[in-house]
Amino acid sequence: MELTIKTQKLQEMVSKAVKGASNNKMIPITGLMAITLKNNVLTLMTTDATNTLKVLENGIDGDEFYAVVQADIFSKLISKTTTETITLTLKENSLQVKSNGTYSIELPLDEEGNLIKFPEYKFDDTVEKNTINLSTIKTILNANKAALAQTMEIPVLTGYYFGDTVLSTDSYKVCSTDIKVFPNRVLLPADLVQLLAIMDEEKITVQQSGSKILFTTKNVIIYGTELDGIDDYPVEAIQAYLQTEFNSVCKLPKTALLNVLDRLALFVSTYDKNGIYLTFTDDSLIISSKKSNGIEVIKYQANENFQPFTCCIDIELFRSQIAAQEGEVVELWYGHDKAIKMVSEKITQIVALLEDDRETM
Repeated sequence: MELTIKTQKLQEMVSKAVKGASNNKMIPITGLMAITLKNNVLTLMTTDATNTLKVLENGIDGDEFYAVVQADIFSKLISKTTTETITLTLKENSLQVKSNGTYSIELPLDEEGNLIKFPEYKFDDTVEKNTINLSTIKTILNANKAALAQTMEIPVLTGYYFGDTVLSTDSYKVCSTDIKVFPNRVLLPADLVQLLAIMDEEKITVQQSGSKILFTTKNVIIYGTELDGIDDYPVEAIQAYLQTEFNSVCKLPKTALLNVLDRLALFVSTYDKNGIYLTFTDDSLIISSKKSNGIEVIKYQANENFQPFTCCIDIELFRSQIAAQEGEVVELWYGHDKAIKMVSEKITQIVALLEDDRETM
């Protein structure tokens, strides 16, 4: 049982499919990849034990077969191949890969010594179908990802909340993207939303059945599970925070601001708790390290309702939110003693301020 496929095509498929394998050493299945050829459709399947990814290609000639291999070694071998085609041949307990040379990849066995079968998910395909846009997902990843919680103290904050707007927060940063994506409220894990970015068609079909959700395009299928605890997501608190009043606003060139923060970061030590000072003057923003051994000035492109204001902010939190902004101009709202706000078209971001050491010394 074998198939022959153009190397470039298989490389494209494998580079996508391997992104679905989390390689969690405590869960062996997450380090595997299933390879199936049936009815001239080649399917590569991986999982992180919660989400399952399928990458498909039609019109592949060959014998029907099924094999499960170690995703790491298979993907690395395929990526390093330089021949025009690759032939995969299923042997008794191995998968033979013939390209620049001939390689034999041992097939993993279960505890009973049998070849491993990849678990297939079950989904009620009769449920209603909706459509979302890939460009919308990429906008959300670009903007909201930077505000996600990275630890599990509050599990719901590690996911994206999809309601009338898309929300993310880690309690110190808040991001709201004014886009309604799904017809009902959904709380999706970060890994699942990130997987959607590998799709290459603008229109993505979505089906929801209970807590299960299915995303489908011609060549990629992603099956996932919603995060538990959507009712615990602090929607009202975030919305109230987003409505916080700020007295003044200025506009700054995004690239120049990021460059300043990159340079200034060289002069911020762990003893500074990542803090830098922002001083708003009538025509420019002064950014300085706590020790004042790094100071730069950026002229405003515009400034409204100016009032003198100085604050202390975490440089990494600030930089991540600036980098997530769309467009080349940053609209920065200031004057509140607890936070600053950035607005870019449909995206609103708020970053909490640090205690200003100069006021307490």
